[in-house]
Amino acid sequence: MIDFPSRIASVRSEMERRGISVLFLPDSSSREYVTGLRRDVGDPTETNRPGDWVSGVYIGLTAGPIVVEPRMGSDRMERQLEHLPWITDLRVLGEPDDYSGVLHGIVRELRNGSGAIAVGDRTWAKTVIDLMAAAPDAQIVNAHEFLSPMRMIKDEAEREIMRANARLTDDIYEAVLPQLTLGMSEQEIAWVVEREIHRHGGEFVSFHTGIRIGGGSASRGGSIHDSITDQRLENGTVLAFDFGLIKDGYCSDFGRTVFVGDPGEEHRAVYDLVMRAQAEAIAAMRDGHITAAGLDRVARGVIADAGYGPQFIHRLGHSIGKDVHEPPFLLEGDDTVLRTGMCFTIEPSVFMTDGAFIRVEDVVMVTPDGGENFNATGHELRVLEF
Repeated sequence: MIDFPSRIASVRSEMERRGISVLFLPDSSSREYVTGLRRDVGDPTETNRPGDWVSGVYIGLTAGPIVVEPRMGSDRMERQLEHLPWITDLRVLGEPDDYSGVLHGIVRELRNGSGAIAVGDRTWAKTVIDLMAAAPDAQIVNAHEFLSPMRMIKDEAEREIMRANARLTDDIYEAVLPQLTLGMSEQEIAWVVEREIHRHGGEFVSFHTGIRIGGGSASRGGSIHDSITDQRLENGTVLAFDFGLIKDGYCSDFGRTVFVGDPGEEHRAVYDLVMRAQAEAIAAMRDGHITAAGLDRVARGVIADAGYGPQFIHRLGHSIGKDVHEPPFLLEGDDTVLRTGMCFTIEPSVFMTDGAFIRVEDVVMVTPDGGENFNATGHELRVLEF
């Protein structure tokens, strides 16, 4: 179980060290990370409740956390707080209310006359403007300058959740493959994946499910980032998966490539190459021995030496935790030194000229002896025969 009172105490220590007297976090993964308050999953369009820009959690050096919530939805917040005894101050906004006045009053209460105000990096501009008006002498700083390094290193409770989510994702993949048939479209396969995520107890998808069918006469070409289409499974095609889930507040992210019928010599060779690039990168994930950019170069070098360097067209991976994409990123220019407890996706790929996208992706944790792969799905080449 995650020790949120200790986490809040650590945040306060960092605030004091940096001269910060108030921390404001809107509904977000960082609010969830610090306090245990579950985030909402965004709607397809913008939603605005009266006073939304004032809602969030306010933490002072000795007072708080204070949770401010619009009236609509406050019953759900009350139920959450029944299980979070370290948060006892809930202030529900009226309809209407002096929303800016509520914010100003809390800032005066917590700030005690001085100190900077830190905000989560996804805070609304309207909130920041109100904070500046509430404390004109205060410097507004980005809370992620100290929250992001804290979030990079997963503690044992977080690791266990992420291991469980990776195993669940493995099970979902194995449940999806027997349901595939010739003629299924990318969209239909994505629906199967997302149905299995919910059947297996995933709470939400961690990003829009990615399915790409390429190669063979069905090749659609284009970018790997094109939206899911009506392209259909045919003999000779290559099917790439990219999907993940959220459960217990943490994300998974998973990828595999399967072939419909005989892959052919080049596809087999490239598949083996991608698996070797991943294996060498995972072996290099030793505490204190390599940077994020250095790890990218390990995998990229394997692929480039085989002549496919220009076709590995994205970064090697990214940190993952409460968000599916977190810093640091495994790409040139990121000189973060890898440390035990950092968790990354390791996802080398080759985007072939016939539109086949040959990729693999696992969640892997840095250890003193090399990466610990949280996923158990094998890396052997799989051929679907219909």
